[in-house]
Amino acid sequence: MMGPLVRRGTIMKLILCAALAAMTTMAGAAVNRCVDTDGRVLYTDSDCPDGSEAQADPVEHIAADAPVPAAPRSRWADLAPRKAVNVDAATLKTAYETMQVQDELHKQRLASAR
Repeated sequence: MMGPLVRRGTIMKLILCAALAAMTTMAGAAVNRCVDTDGRVLYTDSDCPDGSEAQADPVEHIAADAPVPAAPRSRWADLAPRKAVNVDAATLKTAYETMQVQDELHKQRLASAR
C-alpha cells in the first residue's frame, strides 16, 4: 500500500521540478520596447512589428560589485570586543572553579564508597 503512495509522491515531485525548470527558461527572456509612428508603445518578447522601431532600455544599469564606502570608526568600536574578552575570561574562570569543586566532591564520594 505504501508503494503506490511513494511512487505517486515521487512522480509529483518530478513533475514539479520539471515545471520549475521550464519556468526559469522564461525568466531570462528579453523584452523589446517598440514605438510606432503615432507614438504608441508596445512591449513584446518577439521582434517589433512592421512600421515600428525598437528603442533602447532607458534604465541605467549599475555594476553589481560597486565598492561600498567604509564607515568611519568611532571610539566605541573597540570597547565591545574588549568587554566581550573580559566577560569570557570571567566566565572561564568561574567555570574552572566550578569544575574543581565538582572534582573534589567526586573524589570524596569515591573515597567514602570504598
